[in-house]
Amino acid sequence: MIELDLATASPAVLVIDMQVAFVSPDGAFGNDAAALIERLNGFLDECRARELPVIFSSYLLRADLADAGLLRGNPAAAHFGDAAPGAGVDPRIRRAGGDLDVRHNRPSALFRSDLEAVLRGLGADALLLTGVSVNNAISSTARDAFARDIPALVVRDCVGATPWEADEKHETYFEILATWTAEVADSADVLRRLDARSDQTL
Repeated sequence: MIELDLATASPAVLVIDMQVAFVSPDGAFGNDAAALIERLNGFLDECRARELPVIFSSYLLRADLADAGLLRGNPAAAHFGDAAPGAGVDPRIRRAGGDLDVRHNRPSALFRSDLEAVLRGLGADALLLTGVSVNNAISSTARDAFARDIPALVVRDCVGATPWEADEKHETYFEILATWTAEVADSADVLRRLDARSDQTL
């Protein structure tokens, strides 16, 4: 089992693929992640209050889709071109002036992206993973973080699956990740442990 030592780590919160196309009823896939967005907003507010950096990583492709890889020719790819109406972060998510944005064009937010450089610039040495999808982008990012020796924690109640699945199906992904790849914990536990770290510095 993997466990992130929040007593010594300097984590950043990574919000993955919370884009209109993926999570809005107005998006290409008709999903509505309203409940997830409400939980995520609360968690992000709490993390910002504790001065953790928040990074939004979005799945974005070139307008000409030349970087779409095996999805080139798939009609879904067009929804993630730079100027596509559903490519932006869902406006129901609260943003703050200090939040950062990065982009990726494969499921993992760490694959061929500048996320590692951004983490170094922030002095962050661990990741709190939120967003969608636990069955694809979250899992891929957690595995790439493990391969790069970056400790990661999946915030259980702040991630979802796409296409939407019953909550009990999420447990399979959580069990797989927790066995070898990343810690899985509820947001309340994460915040409690962050507060305990702050108490130790007083």
